Amino acid sequence: MDGDETKKFVIIGSGPTALGAAYRLNELIQIGQLPDSTEVHIIEKEDEVGGLARSVTDRRGFTWDLGVHVTGFSKFEKFTNVINRAVNQWNNVPRCVKAYMRHIVEDDDNVEVNYVPYPVQDSIPYFPEEIKMQCLEEISSASIPVETARNFDEFTLYTFGPTLQEIFIRPYNEKVWTVPLAEMNCAWVENRVPRTCMEDLKRRCRLTREELDDEENGKTKSMFRYPRNLRGIGEVWKTIASELPAHWFHLGDPVVGIDPGKREVLLSSGEKTTYDYVISTMPIVELGRMSGLCPNINLRHSKVVLVGIGMRRPQPEFTEQLSWLYFPQPDIIFYRCTFMSNFNERLTPNAVLFWSVLVEIGMAVDDPVDEDAIIECTIKGVLFKGLLMKEQKTSSCRSNGARYHLSHQQDRIEVDPCAPLWLSNSHVGSRCRVGEGASDTGKEEYLLTRKVRQLAIRSSEPGSQLHNGYRCYRQNSLWKGGNRLNL
Repeated sequence: MDGDETKKFVIIGSGPTALGAAYRLNELIQIGQLPDSTEVHIIEKEDEVGGLARSVTDRRGFTWDLGVHVTGFSKFEKFTNVINRAVNQWNNVPRCVKAYMRHIVEDDDNVEVNYVPYPVQDSIPYFPEEIKMQCLEEISSASIPVETARNFDEFTLYTFGPTLQEIFIRPYNEKVWTVPLAEMNCAWVENRVPRTCMEDLKRRCRLTREELDDEENGKTKSMFRYPRNLRGIGEVWKTIASELPAHWFHLGDPVVGIDPGKREVLLSSGEKTTYDYVISTMPIVELGRMSGLCPNINLRHSKVVLVGIGMRRPQPEFTEQLSWLYFPQPDIIFYRCTFMSNFNERLTPNAVLFWSVLVEIGMAVDDPVDEDAIIECTIKGVLFKGLLMKEQKTSSCRSNGARYHLSHQQDRIEVDPCAPLWLSNSHVGSRCRVGEGASDTGKEEYLLTRKVRQLAIRSSEPGSQLHNGYRCYRQNSLWKGGNRLNL
């Protein structure tokens, strides 16, 4: 910035990304790199902070995490320090994840046997002999380089073979993304799709189901952290927000327009606020439309509906250690089920009497949301898949409104490059899980510490403009120690 000239930052949203930007700006003020007169306005449409990382407690006393966020052990020291200041006691939860493969395993006598460890490509040894050997042969002979894949459908075919693609990968991913895999690019899959150790896979294919289970149970489990004494992960972000100046926050008043010419942000209340820089965490499609800078960004997206079910105990024994489950079957409405009450006993009104699950349902953007029908289908799903005992009663059912879910569409590489330039030239920066479209870098640790660093530092430099700097689902322009990293 030029001397001690006062600048005004408007941050749209109050999730981990927005709080990370605000946190960094506050640091720059405290160490004198920004003048004390610097103004920061954090505009949040909801009545509380947290964004998609919020938690809500229903009238029955069950708490639901809207984004199903958990916290692992981060490699980012700054993130760890900030989180540990907000939370002083944690539950270290063993990660136990399985996929429902009843259509392959076909065991009607023991419902638990129909669930195999995730990732499914490592659970080929659990399949019936014929399918097992077919999958093993195909995955062993998958020799075409990944770089030659033209889309996600080809990537999964070349990597895992046609059988595994058909019985899990295609149906599961099409439930999540709601589009055919051939319409998705594969630029985002690097470091996201677990690869299989073929030597170990072949060895395990010679084991019995009992031997596989014994080996699985004897493994050292990876852990994730969940706050012990807080009601939901959303309380973490509220605590972090409380470390920032209270007058920075403007809650319950959505942004409805941005005038780049006047450098004004218009709120639904009719209030207007000027800015020198905007750091936006809203979906970039909405940002482009509201600002008029790029109103026709062609990014396909779907929506995700959450349904939380609170139940009276007893809880099926095999679910007591589960973290979440995956469901590829088209006739099951949800694609993932998270066992919230296994993370923290404070997420139910009484841990002795109740337990809870939260399911995620992918829907096309134009699909109508019939809340009653969705809840009914969800209850039937958890009942018939062995997650709910027939005699049990549900004590709470909650459906949360749809949230943005960007698809990795094929033509995205041609669509994206224009948007950052138009926005940055108008001092508008876009960063978030869906603000720039990079949902593959959507972990809180990345959102809070890395993805906003460029915007916060860049906008504090003399004569600077904001640079959004992203392309085709790879994180690019980051700042660390004043050096630009092109990843």
